[in-house]
Amino acid sequence: MFYLLLSRRLVRRAIIILLLLALVFTYKDVGRFFFPFPYREIIEEKAENTGVDPRLVAALIYVESKFNHLAVSKKGAAGLMQLMPETGEWAARQQGMDFVHDHLFEPKKNLELGIWYLGYLHQVFAGETILALAAYNAGWPKVRQWLDAGRWQGSYGDLHKIPYPETRQYVTRVLRIYYCYRHLYSPAGGEDGAENRLGGVGLPKESGGYGIYDRTDERVGL
Repeated sequence: MFYLLLSRRLVRRAIIILLLLALVFTYKDVGRFFFPFPYREIIEEKAENTGVDPRLVAALIYVESKFNHLAVSKKGAAGLMQLMPETGEWAARQQGMDFVHDHLFEPKKNLELGIWYLGYLHQVFAGETILALAAYNAGWPKVRQWLDAGRWQGSYGDLHKIPYPETRQYVTRVLRIYYCYRHLYSPAGGEDGAENRLGGVGLPKESGGYGIYDRTDERVGL
């Protein structure tokens, strides 16, 4: 009886989710209510400088903090893009910027540091968005370890093989939200070059592996 009730609840929940998605994709105003784009101007400006799709940044922020600039995780990650203090300090140093911990709670500073770091991860992994997202969550040394050991190929088709359950769920969720943002918001230039710029992530097709990454970045002690 318990399992029957549970299955009915799951079916009802699935129906509700499908109805909401239908509304989101049929009526963009409804979709934008559920998937807002605060700080869009700043995000687009900073993303343009790093070659990252601003809608990917929005999806990442949605998952990380729901656009709450005062959010703090149990591990100490802070702000819109949930940066760890040491990561924020390192990113600031690489750009010749001053850094204090309170910068993580300032939307513009947090976005500047976080978007630069996401762009850096794209460079480390030869523009592969899936790998950059995994590295944003688990750390790039860990992702390299998985790839070198053959534990994960880094493609969309084998997301289920990501060794860390948290990272697996994180990457999957960001990509799904990214798909929504790409549907709801046109790029600033009018042309959607996200697939070419970000390692071919045009959901649901695969990204095609992780390609070549720059081993000179191993000097970075994060």
